[in-house]
Amino acid sequence: MCRDLKKSRFMHLSIAALSFLTMGGVSLTLASADSPKEAKTRYGLASGTGPLNTLLINGQPTTPKIAGNSAIFVQKIAESGDTDVVLLTSVGGQACDAQYSILQVTPNGIKTPTPFFGNCSTAKPSISGSKITLKFPRNIGKYVTTPAEVDVYDLATGILTKNGKNIPAACKLDDGVCQG
Repeated sequence: MCRDLKKSRFMHLSIAALSFLTMGGVSLTLASADSPKEAKTRYGLASGTGPLNTLLINGQPTTPKIAGNSAIFVQKIAESGDTDVVLLTSVGGQACDAQYSILQVTPNGIKTPTPFFGNCSTAKPSISGSKITLKFPRNIGKYVTTPAEVDVYDLATGILTKNGKNIPAACKLDDGVCQG
């Protein structure tokens, strides 16, 4: 029961954090869906309900495949030109509550997602211009202690930074799967 309360609290905190997103060169759109595992994009339903917690677009697996840990939550957070921006949350277990990935959905399919990132605490995302910023407070948990971090993804350049330093912006595939 404690784990269910923790997941519920995490989901509500993530949704509340998204409500504070700011407007900029990217228009903010919080599409409603019936489940935190689904979000409507202009190009169909993005859903984390595939086999082994994989992401589906319009009921079809993505290429590359994208998989969450215990679950994958999907939230459309912005539109930029003909691109819909989706925040993926890989819900973890006892050692790591969540990790995040940013996915761009276009009329021609998806662009390679970012690797899953974060320090296992709840993200506080915001959008300014073409930059998506996720702020993570220091995480002191039962199994892991991690420092605070700020991750920024620039939609215009595709550059992902962690505390101001560039990190790989494309998800590393493990047996053809971007693993969260």
